Amino acid sequence: MRWPRALSFVVGTNLPWLRYGGDFGANAWRPDGGVGRRDAVPELRRTLARLADDGFTHVRWFMLCDGRAGLRPAPGGAPAGLDEFVFRDADAAVDALERAGLRAIIVLFDFHWCLPAAVAGGVQTGGRRESIADPHARARLLEGVVAPILDRYGRHPAVAAWDVMNEPEWVTRGGGGRASAGRVPREAMRAFLGGVVALVHERTAHAATIGSASTRTLPLVEGLGLDVYQAHWYDRLDRRAPLARPVSALGLDRPLLLGEFPTRGSSRRAAEILAAARLAGYAGAFAWSALAGDGASDPAAMASALASLRTADAGPAARA
Repeated sequence: MRWPRALSFVVGTNLPWLRYGGDFGANAWRPDGGVGRRDAVPELRRTLARLADDGFTHVRWFMLCDGRAGLRPAPGGAPAGLDEFVFRDADAAVDALERAGLRAIIVLFDFHWCLPAAVAGGVQTGGRRESIADPHARARLLEGVVAPILDRYGRHPAVAAWDVMNEPEWVTRGGGGRASAGRVPREAMRAFLGGVVALVHERTAHAATIGSASTRTLPLVEGLGLDVYQAHWYDRLDRRAPLARPVSALGLDRPLLLGEFPTRGSSRRAAEILAAARLAGYAGAFAWSALAGDGASDPAAMASALASLRTADAGPAARA
């Protein structure tokens, strides 16, 4: 089942991780793996149950992130496949989602995958630009890493969609600093993104999406066969990519999700952002965030915004 056009406005949350890059698979920092560890499962279930109790039906959850865990290296450092803990951890994740009655948009990669490598305590973060930029390495990445994940979970009811990469434009456009140093040529990035989308369609019943940083950068992913577009919005983006701009004005051939919006540090309350997104024609909105703990995240505001939206939908009788 791809993302249905008739689906009502979805209000979800970015989980986005319990520990960035450490939820799925092992590394030297956590050699016994991620959320599937016996001592980690209770925390996982409590977290997802709380989000369901708050009224959310969907979460957006990052998986391989910057490549710091879960990968078997090949000679030269390129990922050759998944380690022995990834499926155990992912099995625990989809089981916990199903128990909580939640569905997930699984984000396979973060743009930090391409940033210059850093090594601490025997763990490499980033430094995997060539696995996307080089055609032969890209083919190995799709065959050895992406395809096995999709084959195993491509029919699981707890998965709603596969998000190929979070904000790939930061390493495609050359925005300066570390992102510029990890830059991937536009056509190589499109070949990678399109290759994963094709695998999603071939091996799963789920929708394919890509977490674009704003509506302004959607051209990077148009024409790749996405089932649902996705754009993020923060106050600093509004001048060039206004939240209030009608989705119909963008000329897209598929629905558009608001994949991230701030619940803290914005000039607008979260409830106002939700209302604006729905009025503009978005198919849903995912708050940032439940657990990231940064300056754009306020879980209490997130839950309050959802409650306000539901009260408004229920009409005067619910407020009496």
